[in-house]
Amino acid sequence: MAIFPEENDFLSLLDNTSKDLPFYYNKATYRFSNGEEDFIVTLSPSYGEVEIQVTQCVSNRLLSLLDLKRVDKFEIITDKKDHSSAQLTVVNEDTQQMIEINFKPYFKQTFKEHFTW
Repeated sequence: MAIFPEENDFLSLLDNTSKDLPFYYNKATYRFSNGEEDFIVTLSPSYGEVEIQVTQCVSNRLLSLLDLKRVDKFEIITDKKDHSSAQLTVVNEDTQQMIEINFKPYFKQTFKEHFTW
């Protein structure tokens, strides 16, 4: 079973959810900006799906698109006014992939893969 933060951990970023379903079974979209980049984060916790789109504010140029279908764990690492980051974990048969994303003060994405045997 996938591990995702609770709904209230995302309230400051909340953009659109269906009130008919609990957060875990819902599809939620969060839109926010750090002043340099705009972010659209779409979560479907019950399916383990996470999509993160990053565009440059001034030009609207796509900088990154991360579209994952089997996220085992989504952790909020830091959630402060001037610094925020998250880590996604995908476990495969013999590897574990960890993607750390810094949202503030600027966008940075780090991808690491480790053998699990």
